[in-house]
Amino acid sequence: MSEHGPEDNGTSEKALGPGSDEITRRDFLDGVAITAAGLAIAAAAPHLTGAEAAHAATNPPSGTGLPPDYYPPTTTGLTGEADLVVRNTMRIDPPARKPKDIHSTKQGHGVHPHNPVHNVDNDYDCVIVGAGASGIGAAKFYRDRFGPDTKILLIDQLPDFGGNSHRNEFHVPDAFRGNADVMTLRNGGTVNLDSIGAWNKPQGGLMDIPGSYGQPAVDILGWAGVDYTTATNWQNGGAAGIPSSYGLRSMLLFPAAEFGTDHVIQSRTEPNTAAGWTTFMARTPYSSAAAAAIIAIQTSNTDVMTAKDGPMTQAEKVQKLTQMTYKQYLQYYWDCPDEAFHGEYWRGSGSLLGAGGQAVSAADCWVLGRPGFPSALGLPSTTDVVFPGIGRTPQQDSKSGSGPTRAWPDGNISLLKLIVGKLIPGSQPDVNGAPPTQLTILQSKTNYNVLDDPANNVRIRLNSTVCEVVPAQSTGDLATVTYIGTNKKGHNQNERVRAKHVIMACWNRVTARLVDGLPDDQVANLCYARKVPLIYGRVALKNWQAWADAHVSSISPRGTSLFWDSTSVSAGAGFGPTGSPVYGPTPNQPPASPAQITFTVVPNRPDAIPQLYAYESGRQMLFERSFADLESSLWDVIQRVLGPNGGSFDPANDVHSVMFNRWNYGYAHELSSCFDPSLYGPWVDQPHRKGCVPFRNIAIACSDSEGFAYTHSAINEGFRAVNDLPASSAPLRVRRMRRRR
Repeated sequence: MSEHGPEDNGTSEKALGPGSDEITRRDFLDGVAITAAGLAIAAAAPHLTGAEAAHAATNPPSGTGLPPDYYPPTTTGLTGEADLVVRNTMRIDPPARKPKDIHSTKQGHGVHPHNPVHNVDNDYDCVIVGAGASGIGAAKFYRDRFGPDTKILLIDQLPDFGGNSHRNEFHVPDAFRGNADVMTLRNGGTVNLDSIGAWNKPQGGLMDIPGSYGQPAVDILGWAGVDYTTATNWQNGGAAGIPSSYGLRSMLLFPAAEFGTDHVIQSRTEPNTAAGWTTFMARTPYSSAAAAAIIAIQTSNTDVMTAKDGPMTQAEKVQKLTQMTYKQYLQYYWDCPDEAFHGEYWRGSGSLLGAGGQAVSAADCWVLGRPGFPSALGLPSTTDVVFPGIGRTPQQDSKSGSGPTRAWPDGNISLLKLIVGKLIPGSQPDVNGAPPTQLTILQSKTNYNVLDDPANNVRIRLNSTVCEVVPAQSTGDLATVTYIGTNKKGHNQNERVRAKHVIMACWNRVTARLVDGLPDDQVANLCYARKVPLIYGRVALKNWQAWADAHVSSISPRGTSLFWDSTSVSAGAGFGPTGSPVYGPTPNQPPASPAQITFTVVPNRPDAIPQLYAYESGRQMLFERSFADLESSLWDVIQRVLGPNGGSFDPANDVHSVMFNRWNYGYAHELSSCFDPSLYGPWVDQPHRKGCVPFRNIAIACSDSEGFAYTHSAINEGFRAVNDLPASSAPLRVRRMRRRR
């Protein structure tokens, strides 16, 4: 992956940050404000991103020596998985370069300590590899099973706990109000607690996942003090958003690369009728053939399956849909040309299914309400629908009584902070003299310096890459976990800890590489799936004047040549009961006040199949793009839409800071009926279930093990992993060891 130095981010002398008379664009590395010491480190180690160089300049160790101002939520630039994290993972588990390699168990050359390994700390009852939702949940459940005095260490290679849950926190001076600080929050990873009412209900294509399997996630909400039933706790605090009087519009961008010249038009406002769609199509640059196909797919109430293949029963139609992709369905039954598919139907499935319409099941798209499945087909109701081959997310979304869905402004990290606060005293400081609640947790600034305090029974050790896990060789032995951490001088230090039990709460393919001695068939099952890559991007704006002048609220591309799936502007956010918010409302006007841009992509090549290879094609796209590439592609899309509509967007003047939450290894893979035959059979026979069985004194957690990309799934897998551990215990020994330095 190419990484560029400061010169690649432009040479404008205009400031981009608060107090920026002394901070210019040349002082930013990969979008991160960085000191001279950090630039020196970056020059000596050009593989570092700006965030990594900034951290190295302040000598962040992995344990008790974190600097006093260590606070990852305000990090900008390339966040999520930093490049060193990605490189270490790729050394363990190389990407698939060809479709036939997607299930490969071939290993990389590994991450190996080059210096002596130091035994550190006294022995632990449990070491948990991974401090995301699964690992944090497992720590709570371990104490439930083995006692509150057990000693637990969570080790994570990221700079923050939470895994794919991450808080984006911006502080922007409001020039309109005397430079008053405006804090804006967004999720940098997992979005919400989705469909809570479905968590403890039977699931699966054969309904063979009992409702009791999902009960631990429901229970942990209550234990953490989260009331998901009272709607007033989840209101927006009276925030109004951007007033409709500004006349902002959703816009479509048809790029010149595919349509000859850029065409920028307002999204459809016409009625959802054949006449309305015909009028809308006349405003687009689609060819007559593409327009005709789109109008038919959107409005025709025809049984195209019977017309094409002859009479079929309802069950036969559903089965046929499970055996074809959405693209195949639209092209075979609706004669949809590539132009129409890529323009209207390719991107719509990525946010829920992880890939474009070329690589996802037509049946899943039907259940999720994608276009092209009229009532004339005679398909069953999608409410509580069950059939062999149904995907987990479509089934969850179809359940009656599945609500509510709840969300904090910063996503599910707020839940994990509440849990960590109960596990590690002092980690989540009091708010107004009281422990943080599900509301005030937004105001509690994590005290990172207590996370790895030796005085605590539960500890979290960040910035540490596990490179080997050796299970107990016989009853009564301890497992060892070796990792590359950072000492108090900012240098790598190779360390080893021992424990009665180990829980692998990291990606399944990584578990397959790290745990010594796993059987070959278990390795193959752990390596069956890949991860969905994605970026959640956020820009803190000093002002949103250009958007107001252009009367634009959002941008959606058509075709396949543009990188970003969606881009939008927002202001006037808040959270909490109306009249007593705990966050915001932030200013929503005038346009001279701060705002935020949200932009996302679930990258994959439009021709990439099967689904797992689509993920790998997207991951390669992320590897190939530096911060400068990502930033310039974003500015390009914005300027191509705002400019012709009267908005002059100037990043140097308008942008305060940028955050790319780049998850090269993001969502867990959910089996697809088109490519994963085991989805038609029992849950216990699916590869992720056969891969997560315990091995000696090691258990395997992570949402990968459920094949379900949700926080509640990760928590449930942590519970199952704890209960997979053997009850027998080796005596812990207090040993004289080398101190961590």
